[in-house]
Amino acid sequence: MLARRVATVLSALILLVSPAFPEPPKLDLQAQVERVRTDYGLVAMGAVVATSEAGVVALAVSGERAKGRADPVQPSDAWHIGSNTKMLTALLYARLVEAGHADWGATLPELFPALAAEMDAGWLKVTIEDLLSHRSGAAPNASLAWMLGSKASKQSLPVQRANLARTVLTAPPAGKPGEFTYSNLGYILAGGAIERLAAGTPSPEAKSYELLMREYVIAKAPAGAGLGFGFGPPRSGIEGHAPGLFGFGVTAQGRGAGADNPAALGPAGTAHYSLRGHALMLLSFLEGPRALPEAIRKKLLTNYPDQASDYGLGWANSMHDEAGRIHMHAGSNTVWLSQVVLAPDHGAVIIVNTNQHNPKAEKAVRELTEFLLRHVSGAVEWDGSAQVER
Repeated sequence: MLARRVATVLSALILLVSPAFPEPPKLDLQAQVERVRTDYGLVAMGAVVATSEAGVVALAVSGERAKGRADPVQPSDAWHIGSNTKMLTALLYARLVEAGHADWGATLPELFPALAAEMDAGWLKVTIEDLLSHRSGAAPNASLAWMLGSKASKQSLPVQRANLARTVLTAPPAGKPGEFTYSNLGYILAGGAIERLAAGTPSPEAKSYELLMREYVIAKAPAGAGLGFGFGPPRSGIEGHAPGLFGFGVTAQGRGAGADNPAALGPAGTAHYSLRGHALMLLSFLEGPRALPEAIRKKLLTNYPDQASDYGLGWANSMHDEAGRIHMHAGSNTVWLSQVVLAPDHGAVIIVNTNQHNPKAEKAVRELTEFLLRHVSGAVEWDGSAQVER
């Protein structure tokens, strides 16, 4: 009997103790970020590595906030994360499920009951999971007319999203429900559904997606995970850059409407985040002291609808030669680029950002991300001047 009790206690302790991961080799991240940024001629670059056990272990930035202004980027600056907002939108829905305000498996007629009678038959069996996994049949983007009109609209963001849902859902799906088509439009519809569900929450005044994100995601996140979070271009600090006249060089885009997609596109990708805050938020997707409830993590990170897929709800899933399982996503509004990676076998989060998006920015971000993946797996270290294979 005593042995059985001891075994039971030990089993309980195992469940409470976070997994132990070997410490990665030494890393001079500042030297690596500066080297890659200089090699590719980028305006600015930033990166962070965090682990489940230690939190943020390395953070470095290099370059200028805006080209030619001699204003160096700061570690606390926020970076636009583009479509990396999507995993946070999926997390927001999961939090509403957790609070009893939403259900997994909800169909579009259930999510938009006011539209059910006039909804095209092609949408009737589409679920929230289909929207969040890009399998709803929605077109990749809202129409150009809507994008342009939304920027100039005086209507509230929830009203704009509700009107867009009516336009889209009363017409046939552009694609085939069940097939993967990466869709910003699908995520805008998900944001509209979230706003409709918000009418039943204990805080009826917080009906916009943006306010709900702060209430159900940021406010519930680990300490420090709200640092630098917001929507649209960062209010200060770094600016995004677009190709210059005739494609030569890059030009800072400021902070006006032209520096981002329409604000109503928010659920699909208009958030900005500091490197530290973003890393601490993403650590909650891994096992450890900052972890989300297991049911939420499993739901969001598992391939949908089955293992034949390589995408969950807001996360792409694959295998890396040295790091093993990884969950990743990239985001860009065409003037920024952000890459995030979870390496659960090593309890690590990697984020690499730059404030421009062109082929050389993509190559630079890929190179640094690959190095950092190999670093957390213990395959390579950086001594400040050269890579050292292990």
